Amino acid sequence: MQAAPSSPPNRDSTLTFREVTENNWRAVANLSPKVGQKGNLAPNVWSLCEARYSEDAWVRAIYADETLVGMLMMAIWDPDEAYYIWRFMIDGRYQNLGYGRRGVEFAIAHIRRHNPKAKKLGVMSTPPEGKGSENPLRHVKAEDSPYKFYQKLGFKEVAPPDEDGEILMSIDL
Repeated sequence: MQAAPSSPPNRDSTLTFREVTENNWRAVANLSPKVGQKGNLAPNVWSLCEARYSEDAWVRAIYADETLVGMLMMAIWDPDEAYYIWRFMIDGRYQNLGYGRRGVEFAIAHIRRHNPKAKKLGVMSTPPEGKGSENPLRHVKAEDSPYKFYQKLGFKEVAPPDEDGEILMSIDL
């Protein structure tokens, strides 16, 4: 008797956050946001390389049931003060299923559980109006900016745009 095929990920799928290993790193590297969102973040292969050689990085593959759907990479630069979402992405095929919100909620719960002294979680975002760039790969339209996503989760703007036009947002833990 054959096993029934697994159903595609949906809003009710169980999310798990698993270590990136020699068995799944290529699949994580091949995840991709929607085309218009690519200017928001570096490719996952770049993030995985940074994580491998940075003592401050903590990275996890995000699974919905048994389907790989995203990646979360946090930076622990000042553990008693703040943690940062360094890179966070849900593959374009699996967006609008609540995985992004649940991923950020997981990050907050993880920090609270492992370091109750931490005060803030920060993230860099393109401005809500998007950002232009001479490089078309770095151009971000307003509808592709994650600013409003983070704002809905309670993040607030805490610094003016940096030299790349990115805005630091944070949430109290």
